[in-house]
Amino acid sequence: MRSRLARTWVTVVATAALLLGSGQAAHASPSATPLPTDKVDCVAYDATGTKCEVLGVVYAMTQIGSLTYIGGSFTSVSGVPRSNVAAIRADGSLDPTWDPSTDGVVYAMAAASDGSKVFIGGGFSSVGGTPWSRLAAVTPDTGALITTWKGTANNNFVRALATDGADRLYVGGTFGRLSGKAIPKLGVVSQATGVADSGFVPQPNGAVRTLALSDDATSLYVGGGFSAIAGKPRPGAAELASATGAATSFAPTDGGVVISMDVTSGGRLFFGTTSNRTWAYDVADGGTPEYRVRTGGDVQAILATDTEVYIGGHFNTMPEFKLNRVALASFDPASGTPTAWNPGANGPFGVWAIGLTRTPVSPDATPALSIGGDFSRVATLPRRGYARFAF
Repeated sequence: MRSRLARTWVTVVATAALLLGSGQAAHASPSATPLPTDKVDCVAYDATGTKCEVLGVVYAMTQIGSLTYIGGSFTSVSGVPRSNVAAIRADGSLDPTWDPSTDGVVYAMAAASDGSKVFIGGGFSSVGGTPWSRLAAVTPDTGALITTWKGTANNNFVRALATDGADRLYVGGTFGRLSGKAIPKLGVVSQATGVADSGFVPQPNGAVRTLALSDDATSLYVGGGFSAIAGKPRPGAAELASATGAATSFAPTDGGVVISMDVTSGGRLFFGTTSNRTWAYDVADGGTPEYRVRTGGDVQAILATDTEVYIGGHFNTMPEFKLNRVALASFDPASGTPTAWNPGANGPFGVWAIGLTRTPVSPDATPALSIGGDFSRVATLPRRGYARFAF
């Protein structure tokens, strides 16, 4: 939580990047069969994990140009050592140059609005061998750490990132300090410098797990394990003024521990909770949910367009519709009715990230839907950790 121009694709990305092209959202489900790419998506599955696959788990994604950047907890891609971060080319092969290397997990990624940086967040304490804590900016060509960029978080984890179209990078997690300032769990730093905004301090009373921005970037949607934020009671989901961090009047009546979130360009908000429910709200209509979709397990990633909502997780059914849907599904955003898209993915925890290859930062990329997670097969085909579907 998609997330996108900049979503942590665990679970987040800026909404504008959900678009397949300038002003055009996805109009149909992607193919039910993942693309047979050259290396990461193997034709012949190598069960030893030494070739053609992500050896570990992918938690986050973002896109710049033709490169899909992935982050997580893994040790190699396509048989080549990669420590928790890597870049996948348009043909599905590993980019041989981009190699930041972290010493700990990467939970969140986002692209700078001008495409000049890849932001990474997680539980690491070094990048490329240089001590650097929890939040960093690297170059999009080689992954070199940008040491003039001063963003850091002091402890615990960065779990979510989102960028707006200007200079703000929103950072969520369980940290206590951001770029050296006492800004706990949610804050803003400059995309250009990494300096924290001392005026944006909503102080949620629990972890932030996912972030999403409205299409015009005036509203920031926050999900996590909190019950209050910006001095207002909110059940794990909230809308904040993106410039100040003040809570808006939107006060959802139903929520929980929120682990995935996205919002359409039309203003319909979706978030998934640990109670195996995905809630749908029209923010303009107030705090009463339009509907909720039950799944037989958690929804860990949401990518929402105005015509279709894609979900990933470790569920295996949509019980109210009496449908088998294993780790992947989509539904109509107006009603919550499932579509026929049903590729399926296996694995202990299934899908953790969903993203699109074509975004405002990457308007010329071939349109496709990417997934990352903890799986070894997708649509009955051998695909470990990462797969891509054509539209």
